[in-house]
Amino acid sequence: MTVDVYFRMLTLELAGESYTKTEFRREVERDVARSSGAIEYKFNNVSAVLDELGAVWIPGYMPLRNVQDRLRVVVRERFEADSELRAFMLKAVADGDVDPSDLGAEVAPPNADWPAARGARVGVLGLDFAAIESSNRALGRAGEESVLVCERGRLATAGRADLAAEVRHVSVVDGDGLGYDIRSFQGLTDEPVFIEVKTTRYGKEVPFYISGTEV
Repeated sequence: MTVDVYFRMLTLELAGESYTKTEFRREVERDVARSSGAIEYKFNNVSAVLDELGAVWIPGYMPLRNVQDRLRVVVRERFEADSELRAFMLKAVADGDVDPSDLGAEVAPPNADWPAARGARVGVLGLDFAAIESSNRALGRAGEESVLVCERGRLATAGRADLAAEVRHVSVVDGDGLGYDIRSFQGLTDEPVFIEVKTTRYGKEVPFYISGTEV
């Protein structure tokens, strides 16, 4: 029941349709004798299994990795059996129809494990959806352009139009081999800062891929 409800929410998430997590949680509460907190925790566990599989999971249900073996088996079997959902997920992460957008307010870094502590990402049928999304050039370009506009606006608003004019979209103008995408300025000083942009449509805890040159 819990897994089925989670997958229904995930389908809506991938479709970009609005829904209320609380309503779905209450649906589980009506059929399962568990507290709302226990159900939320189980949803987090489902996210953890999907993350291990290299799949997209629901933002807001951060992966919690204390997963029962039985749940891991159920989620994997459910996901492997749902070819329609996987096709939908693949289309979502590879979709190039994306435009730059405002970055919004700064958020705290996610409380995520370091890679060495994560479960192995085993993928499903050879697919790692996070890796596919990270190679989506249209999405990456939109993210870079969003940061470019943000940096220029930050400097211009603070009275440093001279610096704003010097912010450089390095990956476009100079090529993508330098290990960063945007060259801007530290604070309002002339000191350069080198920005590598990673873009996802999903939760901030989704893993990203970084090369040795970028590091």
